[in-house]
Amino acid sequence: MRLLFTFLLCLFVTETFAQETSQRLSPGMVLGDGELISAQPATDEYSAALQIFHQVDGEWSHSNTLLVSEAAPGSAFGQSVVLDGDLLAISAPDYENGTGQVFIYQRNETDWTMAAIETGPDTTSGFGSALDLYGDVLVIGAPGNNSVHVIHGPGSDSPSTYTILADMPGEDDGFGGSVATDGEHVYVGAPNRDDLAGAVYVFSHSEDGYVQEGELTSPGNYRFGRDLLVLGSGNVISPAPGLSLRDRWQRGEEGPLRVTDATGPVLELMKEDAGVWSTSVALDSLISRLAMSSGRSITMQAGETFLLVNEYTGLNKYTKDGDTWILNTSLVESDDTEGGLGSAIAVHGDQVALLASEPNYGLGAVVFTDANLNRTGRLSMVQEVTLASSGPADCSDGQAGQFGCSNVDMLSFVSIKDLGGKANTSLNDIWGWTDPETGKEYTLVGRTDGTAFVDITNPAMPVFIGDLPLTEGANPSTWRDIKVYNDHAFIVADNAGPHGMQVFDLRTLRDVQEMPADFSPLTVYDGVSSAHNIVINEASGYAYIVGASGNEETCGGGLHMVNLMDPLNPQFAGCFSDTETGRSGTGYSHDAQCVIYDGPDTRYQNHEICFNSNQTALSIADVTDKENPIALSNASYPGVAYAHQGWLTEDHTFYYMNDEIDEMSGNIDGTRTLVWDVIDLEDPQLAGEYYSGNTSSDHNLYIQGDYMYQSNYASGLRIFDISDRSNPVEVGHFDMVTLIPDAPGFIGSWSNYPYFESGTIAVTGIDEGLFLLKKRDLGL
Repeated sequence: MRLLFTFLLCLFVTETFAQETSQRLSPGMVLGDGELISAQPATDEYSAALQIFHQVDGEWSHSNTLLVSEAAPGSAFGQSVVLDGDLLAISAPDYENGTGQVFIYQRNETDWTMAAIETGPDTTSGFGSALDLYGDVLVIGAPGNNSVHVIHGPGSDSPSTYTILADMPGEDDGFGGSVATDGEHVYVGAPNRDDLAGAVYVFSHSEDGYVQEGELTSPGNYRFGRDLLVLGSGNVISPAPGLSLRDRWQRGEEGPLRVTDATGPVLELMKEDAGVWSTSVALDSLISRLAMSSGRSITMQAGETFLLVNEYTGLNKYTKDGDTWILNTSLVESDDTEGGLGSAIAVHGDQVALLASEPNYGLGAVVFTDANLNRTGRLSMVQEVTLASSGPADCSDGQAGQFGCSNVDMLSFVSIKDLGGKANTSLNDIWGWTDPETGKEYTLVGRTDGTAFVDITNPAMPVFIGDLPLTEGANPSTWRDIKVYNDHAFIVADNAGPHGMQVFDLRTLRDVQEMPADFSPLTVYDGVSSAHNIVINEASGYAYIVGASGNEETCGGGLHMVNLMDPLNPQFAGCFSDTETGRSGTGYSHDAQCVIYDGPDTRYQNHEICFNSNQTALSIADVTDKENPIALSNASYPGVAYAHQGWLTEDHTFYYMNDEIDEMSGNIDGTRTLVWDVIDLEDPQLAGEYYSGNTSSDHNLYIQGDYMYQSNYASGLRIFDISDRSNPVEVGHFDMVTLIPDAPGFIGSWSNYPYFESGTIAVTGIDEGLFLLKKRDLGL
C-alpha cells in the first residue's frame, strides 16, 4: 500500500447521533448532509476556491465553485476545515509568514457566504493550524506560540473570543497543534512537550474564561496528543504515534531508524467520578512510521466507534466491546485509482468519504463507503470550469476568462454533467457532422459511458440533443472513438468487453422533440468486441477498426476492414497488419488515416492508402484490394516511445505524427511533433522534429489547409502554421487546464475537431467538458 500522508484519526458517526452532532474533516475536505466541500488552495495564477459537490439520487456531482480571492498563495488555505450545521470554517495557517487566518462561512438559503475572516493577534504563529467546531464554539490552535483561541458565536455580529495559553510552556511544545471540543470542554494537544513525549490538556468554560481541569502525559511514549478525538461518552482518543525519521534526526540520535521504532499506543482519556482525568491504553503499538506530518485528525462527538488510518493496514474501524477496543473491519486500496487513500477523511451519518490523493494528477478522487466500510461510490475531484456555458470569453491579454490563450476565443463551454455524464464520467474522443439537409452542425462527444450529441449551430448556445449509452453488457471505457460516413456515426470502445461497433443514424437528430433524448443504435457490428479506434475513409465507404480485441478476427490489432456502404449491414472485408512494427509482433495499429491517394507518387495515385501509427513506427499500406493488402513501407525514428497518431497534409506530401509518451521519457526537450516526407510512399523520410515551448504530452492532431490543430493534454489546444512544412510555427492556443502545469501526462485536452465550415473548433477536456472555440483571423 502506498504511503499515506500521515496518521489520521476520525470518528465514525452512528445513526443515533447523525442529526445532532457536528461533522468534522481532515485536511481540505468535509462531508455534510448530501454535501461534500473541498478546499482548493491558491496558486500564483489562480484563486483559492471551495469546490462544492452534492449527492442526488445516490450520485455525486459538482454543483458550485466559490472563489476565495482573499486567501493568498502559500497561505496553506484548507489545511483544516470544520463544518457544523450551517457554519463552516477553513484555516490558512501560513498567511502572512505564519501569522495565520481562519475563514468563516455561513449557509444561506441557496449557498455559502463568507461571514468573517479571523486573523490571529500579532504575537500568534500558525493561527489555524488546527480547528474544531461544535455548535457555535470554534476552537483555533496556534502552536507556533503555544496558544489556543476559542470564539463563541463565530461569524455573528458580537462574537466572544477567549485565549488559552500553555502553563509554563517550552518554546517548541506545539501547544495547540491539535484541538477538540464537545461544547463544554476544550482539549488541547502539545505533542512536542517534554522532549517530544507530548501532553494533552483539558479546559472547561467558566465565568472567567477557560480554566484547566487536567494535564495528561504518557511517559515512555512519543508525540502524545498529536491528534484528538472526542467520543460520545465524553472520553477522548489520542495517539502517541512515536517519532518520524525527521524527529529522530533533529534529536541528534545516530544510526538509521527502523520502521518498527516509530510506533506507539492509542490512548483513551477519561474523567473519573471524582473529576480527575486519567488515561488507559486503547490500542497498543498499532501506529506506523510518520514520515510525513501535514495532516490533522478528524474530531467529532458520537458513539463508541472511531476510524484510524494506518500506513500499511489501510483504514481500520474500531468499536468498543465493554472496556476493550476491537478491530471491527478494514478497508485498503483496491487499485491504482485509489493511490494515497485516506490522505483526508470526512464522516457524516453512516457515510465515510476518503480522499485518494494520487489519482488525476494529484487532484485526487473521493471513495465513499457505508458504515461497514463497503465502497458505495467514487467521485473524481476534478477541476470544474466556472464560466457560464452560454457566454463567450474573448482572448485578451493572454486570458479568456480563467483560461490561458493566444488568438483563440471561447464561444461556449458545456460541462460533463450537462453532456449526460455522471460523477465518475470523463470525456475522450470527438468528431463532427454537418447535416446536408439543414446545414446544422453537431458534435459527437465520447464519454466513458456513452456518446453525447450536441447541436452547436449557434456555438454560443449549444444544445445537448441526446445520449447514446454504451452497448448493453459492455463496460465503461476510458477510450471511445467516433467517425462518420453517409450520415451515420460509427462508434467503438477499447477495453470495454462486448461493445462492438455501434451504428447510429445521425438524421435522427433532426426530429427530436424532447431533449435530451435517449437513443439506441440501429445495429451493432460484432465482428470485434473492443477496439481502440475506428478510421473511416468517406471517399471509399470503408472503415478500418484498429486495436481490436475479442471475437474471432482481431487482425492482430491491425486494420480490421469493414464495408460500410450499407450502414445497417456492415460487412467484414479483410485484414492488414505489418508484423515488422508494434510491440507485440502482431502489427498492432493504434490509429491511422486512410485516403484515396492524390499525391506526387504516381505509382499509387487513386489507390487507397493507409498511414498507420503502429507504436514503434510509421507503417504505410496499399489496401485497395481488401483481400490482398500490401505493405509498402515502415519507418521508425530516434527516441521512439509510442507512435500514436498522425494526419496528412491535404496535398498528401507530408504526414505529421505525435509520439504520446516520448515527453514522459525525459529524453527530449519540449513537446515533439514528427514531420514525415511521404512523397515516396515506399521510402518515407523523417524531414524534421518540431519541439514546442512546453513539455506536455501530445495527443490527437488534425490538419486543415496550412494549419495543424493539436490536442496536447495539459497544455490544451495548440494551433500551428505549417505553410513551411518542415518548420511549424505556433500561432494560437487555448489552455483549458488551469490547475495543472504544462507537463507530461494524461490530463486536459483529448481531441479536437476543426472541420466545421463555420470555423467553430470543438475540443474535449477529459475532466472538464466540451469547449467550443474559434481561431482568430491571423491574416497569414
